Amino acid sequence: MDLIEDFAFRLPVTVICDMLGIPEEHRETFYTGSRDSGRILEPVPLSPEEIKQGNARTKMSEMYFQQLFELRRKQPGDDLTTQLVQAEEDGHKLSNEELTANIILLFGAGHETTVNLIGNGLLALHRNPDQLALLKANPGLITNAIEEFLRYDSSVQMTGRAALEDIDLCGKRIPKGEAVLCLLGSANHDPAVYPDHPERLDIARPNVKPLSFGGGIHFCLGAQLARIEAEIAISTLLRRLPDLRLDDAENPQWRPTFVLRGLRRLPASW
Repeated sequence: MDLIEDFAFRLPVTVICDMLGIPEEHRETFYTGSRDSGRILEPVPLSPEEIKQGNARTKMSEMYFQQLFELRRKQPGDDLTTQLVQAEEDGHKLSNEELTANIILLFGAGHETTVNLIGNGLLALHRNPDQLALLKANPGLITNAIEEFLRYDSSVQMTGRAALEDIDLCGKRIPKGEAVLCLLGSANHDPAVYPDHPERLDIARPNVKPLSFGGGIHFCLGAQLARIEAEIAISTLLRRLPDLRLDDAENPQWRPTFVLRGLRRLPASW
């Protein structure tokens, strides 16, 4: 199978569909949909064709979720969409535009990076057979292993911030309002923080504190969900398919992206 399309992709999509109350009979479109939505985050211009395709996908998403809002107004459920539709503060409810923006964000953020975390983690394990053997022998290491996967090969390599005031950082003057690009993947390999071979995968590494989920008020809302999904996915796969092997661990097919780092395909056999 392809560990990305057949495994890493389907689990987070199923979970976020459940959380948003998307009916099962509607989900095939989401399972087979494009994974290029994260392209808009890249620090390079989009081509006219990419803009056209992106706008078309967004319009289709808007149309679907507008219908979902109406469904949940008539048939409330135990899901986030129902809660957002019913949310009210001081007599004001969210507009359809606000609902759509939030739901599309939740759907994309709720699966895209988790797919990469599972895929990147599985690739890292199979490229480091000693660590794979260690995890199989000590399944209880999975929680720390997920933190190490986040550090070792972060699903999000870069994020942006704006300086709220003039600041001096390592001798560099950053004026108020200036945009700053933070290289999370680089920070996760900082030898000042990880003096014991930061370029090495070590699922038993102590005090792993990856910056992959950001920080402060921008800390990822779904961090714990992503951790749990990856923990269950990887530990279950290793238990259920102990003889699983990657067809070509040394030449994986990466997606041509920089901000979101993930694999296009990861063929495996057992």
